[in-house]
Amino acid sequence: MERNVIFKCPRTGMNVQHWLPGTASEAADTHVPVRCPACAALHFVNVASGKTLGEGIGRPLATSQTQPPSTM
Repeated sequence: MERNVIFKCPRTGMNVQHWLPGTASEAADTHVPVRCPACAALHFVNVASGKTLGEGIGRPLATSQTQPPSTM
């Protein structure tokens, strides 16, 4: 049975709406690949919860690796 889910794009932080197709296995740990219209990347969305793989494990959505220059 198809259903509509809203997931948060890990790259942009935007809420994205997508139709998930009905699958033979509706197990809670099953993820399906979804092309994100917000960033055009491929994300894996859980068929039961609608959350992306890795969402909610304490990682920030986006991090910056650069440090501001120190002034002396």
